[in-house]
Amino acid sequence: MQDKRCATAEEVALLRERVARVEGGHDHLRDGLDTLSRQFSDLRRDLTQAVGENSARTRHEIMTRVDEMSRGAQSRDAEVSDRLARIEGGIRLANWVTLTCITLATGLLGWAQLGDTVWAFCRSLTRLSS
Repeated sequence: MQDKRCATAEEVALLRERVARVEGGHDHLRDGLDTLSRQFSDLRRDLTQAVGENSARTRHEIMTRVDEMSRGAQSRDAEVSDRLARIEGGIRLANWVTLTCITLATGLLGWAQLGDTVWAFCRSLTRLSS
């Protein structure tokens, strides 16, 4: 059997010093972990804010470009519509002029034929009377 031995005051002081160092190390580690946790939280917040700002700016730029493209397309559509309207108006005018010319020509030809017929009739009457 072994005899029970009591620690000396120096050994107890040394043991207390070691325990205090270990507790100090734990406190230091806990403080370091708290600091890291705060830093990660700040980093996450900053990254989230930066991503939000970038996405808002990108969304705004895209919508601006889409609006510009839409305005350009509407402008081209209006220009094409105006051109088509002018062409359609020109075609209508050409059709009206053509129809008018045909009607006048037909009328003149009809009157010419009527005049020729009357002239021929009058000549045949004058031949008969002579």
